[in-house]
Amino acid sequence: MNDDLKKLIGLQEIDSRIDRMFAEMEEIPREKRIHKREIQSQRSDYENEKKKIEEIREMNRKSSIEKENTLKELAEFKNKLLEMKTNEAYRTMLVQIRYAENKISELDIKQLELMYEEESSEENLKETQKIWERNEKRFQKRQNILDGQLKVLEENIGELRIEREEIKSDINIRLLDKYEQLRSSGEGNVIVGLNKGACGGCMTNLPPQTAVEINQGLAFTCPICGRFVIWLDDSSFAGSG
Repeated sequence: MNDDLKKLIGLQEIDSRIDRMFAEMEEIPREKRIHKREIQSQRSDYENEKKKIEEIREMNRKSSIEKENTLKELAEFKNKLLEMKTNEAYRTMLVQIRYAENKISELDIKQLELMYEEESSEENLKETQKIWERNEKRFQKRQNILDGQLKVLEENIGELRIEREEIKSDINIRLLDKYEQLRSSGEGNVIVGLNKGACGGCMTNLPPQTAVEINQGLAFTCPICGRFVIWLDDSSFAGSG
């Protein structure tokens, strides 16, 4: 294997490391977004529970006003009962009195139910607040860690890019241009190993003689995908490996 090809392999190794680091960097914002949505959902649960309590208290307030008004009506009905001059009017007033008393009884039950519902919602509110605040603290710690990882990755990529430029400056320009062209196509490694007698990139079968020459150190370019096919530690001839 000639020196330029060895340098290209070194360049590819650096590019692969850079690619992996960029992939890790792309995962960091995604993880942040997931955590942020979780926190927003938990905060929404807290706000909804808080709103529910406010609605219960408002219903309780209206029930209290309604009960107070009904009590006043009941008192008026009882006073008027003494003024009724006919049996029919007396019976009608008794019906109104019973209706008011039943309504007060129903309002008492409703207020009791609202009281229990409010107590339950207050417990839920405390629990949702606890979950939200606890996870928000965890998210902040995790975010700091992710920011630190991002900074390290950026620094490492910067160092690898300097190393990459040093290697590039010492490679035959024609080989380098071909390498960069193939790499820009986004189809993975430019330099691949012989795999069961085929190109390790596109898996096109190569002539047996070509495979032998590759094994002996020949730099071969695949006629289909254009990749450099070389002999690697895990390379194999057709029908072997």
